[in-house]
Amino acid sequence: MNACFSHPGPDVGRIHWSLRILVILTVSGAGRLLFDVSRRLVVRARQHRAPVITSFEQLRSEHYLLYLRSFALDAGMSQAHPEAPGWWTRSPFELPGLTTEEFLVGQFSRLGRVVAVGQPAEQLPLLGAQRGYLPLHDWKPTVSELLQGAHTVLMSVAPGPGTVWEFTEALRTIGPEGLVLMVCCNTRDYDAFRAAATASYDARKSQEGGGTWAPMPELPDCPELAPTTKREWIMPLRAFITFDREWRPTLFRFVITVLR
Repeated sequence: MNACFSHPGPDVGRIHWSLRILVILTVSGAGRLLFDVSRRLVVRARQHRAPVITSFEQLRSEHYLLYLRSFALDAGMSQAHPEAPGWWTRSPFELPGLTTEEFLVGQFSRLGRVVAVGQPAEQLPLLGAQRGYLPLHDWKPTVSELLQGAHTVLMSVAPGPGTVWEFTEALRTIGPEGLVLMVCCNTRDYDAFRAAATASYDARKSQEGGGTWAPMPELPDCPELAPTTKREWIMPLRAFITFDREWRPTLFRFVITVLR
């Protein structure tokens, strides 16, 4: 007669409650860390595969949207997601590795390919708008051509001289219904942009004899940045500003209310 012997397993009931909590926290933290690292690897791999515009000349016969912004905004727009409203809600970033810029560009992709000028020193193109690159000190003529050839211009406002020049150039060269301003900054930076744009436009108009230039539009005040509901996703992009044929602006707050 064969006897079967087995060793008794550990008595889980005798494990102290504090040790149980420590194990749960350790496993949860390790899982979250693994998820974050995996997501970064996915983004990095997709950056290696992202196509690059070798020459902006190829866009002359193409229907495209031009995405203009201060390079200082790229760091925030390349992140996975901004602050979430709560753990009980669904994220609008359903796909793994989706960045904020990709989410934004996706709202316009049905209108055509979205292109942008990339930072000259970046090693890999960021995900979202398809990048091309220009010399650091000779970019204005090409950007002016891109403005005039674009179906729609998406411009994030910022007080930097480059963005201010791009805005004044857009006022000078394109129709009002083709320009969409995006507010991705705080009230201080937005007000600084308004003041700098007005001064720059007046100076260019005087120096270049722009008697037929459109009048400088009176941009609306910066929208309230605080969420209005507990389920509203806090995005870097807070509002859009569009213009009618007379350059009269209308502000639309960009709101994402996620499902439970």
